[in-house]
Amino acid sequence: MASTIRPSLLPQCTSCIRRVTRRGLDQWGQQQQTRNISKAAKEAERNIVVKLREDIPRFGRAGSYVPINPALMRNKWFPARVADYVPAVQLKQLKAQDVDMNRDATFGVKATLEEAEEEVEVSRPRQHYVRPIEIEQLSAERSMELIDTFVPPTIDFARQLIEQEKTETKRYGASNAADILNFAMSASKPKPLENAIYGSVSTADIVATIKSALAHNDEAARVILAENDVHFVSGHEEGDTSKVKQLGMFKVEIGVPGAAQPLTRQVRIRAKE
Repeated sequence: MASTIRPSLLPQCTSCIRRVTRRGLDQWGQQQQTRNISKAAKEAERNIVVKLREDIPRFGRAGSYVPINPALMRNKWFPARVADYVPAVQLKQLKAQDVDMNRDATFGVKATLEEAEEEVEVSRPRQHYVRPIEIEQLSAERSMELIDTFVPPTIDFARQLIEQEKTETKRYGASNAADILNFAMSASKPKPLENAIYGSVSTADIVATIKSALAHNDEAARVILAENDVHFVSGHEEGDTSKVKQLGMFKVEIGVPGAAQPLTRQVRIRAKE
């Protein structure tokens, strides 16, 4: 039931009316201030603590823990890699260690500048995270099957042949001393191998040729083959199975890591015409 005010209790003069009105306004202001404080407290409770990855003006240095609005973290800071979320277990440990998790509103702000807005824009351009393309790696057995399918039994190479020096005919009337000198000089020169070539054919050349043959198929192009996976079985110099320096037919073995048995192929080195 609404209360009524007797006419005798109503203010009779202007000053009395002003005093009663001011008292009502003061009470309303106190109630409004209390409501605002409660709203700010609720806003603070909704904030989450994050760890800064870089220096942010009006918040703090990189590595510090600051409270921010969850929407700001979700929409701007985390996609731009500005800050990281702090797990609940780590947050509990930080509170137990009494780590400072307050925002530094004076950090990075000069006195002559105007107060910045609440949501600080990142100075650097936003970098979109691009997920790398994941390609399933072939097994060793499948890699060997593809090599056996696309690499022919014989791999051909052409190299320039080193011409052999012709044996000089005996010159009649020459002195014995000259003959001895010529024989000593010829003996000191190392004789090139028969059918020797300029340069060599190495395992790197064989790997490049195999990869070129595999490149015609999408699955075979994914085969990973290194120089160490190929070696000569015949025709190589002693102690070095990585190259051959003469014409002929030679055997090589090809095997990727994890394969049960290597594949065998013939390498034919012919003279370049």
